[in-house]
Amino acid sequence: MKHVAAIMFVCLMAAPAGAQDICRADVNSTEIFIDRDALGAAPGAPGLRERATRWAGLGVDRVLGRPPACDSQTLIAFLANEVPDGDLEGYCLLPDERLGYLLVPGERNYRGRCAKTLCDRVNNATDGALNVAGTATDIVTGRGEEESRSSAVLHASGAAIVSGTAGSVLTSLGTGAGTALSTALAAPALAGGVAVSVVAVGGAVYICHEDD
Repeated sequence: MKHVAAIMFVCLMAAPAGAQDICRADVNSTEIFIDRDALGAAPGAPGLRERATRWAGLGVDRVLGRPPACDSQTLIAFLANEVPDGDLEGYCLLPDERLGYLLVPGERNYRGRCAKTLCDRVNNATDGALNVAGTATDIVTGRGEEESRSSAVLHASGAAIVSGTAGSVLTSLGTGAGTALSTALAAPALAGGVAVSVVAVGGAVYICHEDD
């Protein structure tokens, strides 16, 4: 994919008059509010784990007067309406303690969650995320000095993603990778031709790959 998508989500910042079914979600460090009544088709029931997690937070949500958390199936249905098809196809939702959900490359199940993809946060300085984003921009816009074997995306969700083998991604990032990211990409589990994606979002850097 070689385009620069607008970094935005269409958000409902306040519940419209009469709305009864508003939920909230954090995706790639962006908080959004969803009117489930306005979705084209009602999503199916979430899984048991999600129901348990949501139930545990309902008391706090009610006390604070904020909408309950959206389940992943509602969220992926919303994103299908708001994010360009090319920016959602081939992506899945991965729960993350820091950012709520990460929207990352990978196969998704019927609830929108990642079926195989795993992501590990790299303990890197904030400027590491800026370096990854800068490299992704260079690849997308063709400003790199040498032809890269990596691909890159500047995603509508606000993420900058550089993909390829661990070696090609490390070559593309060069000195901008930093020690922590370089060490993570050199891990034995990522050796050979394993496809990886380095995702910079919300000031953090993640390494994602499929788990066979």
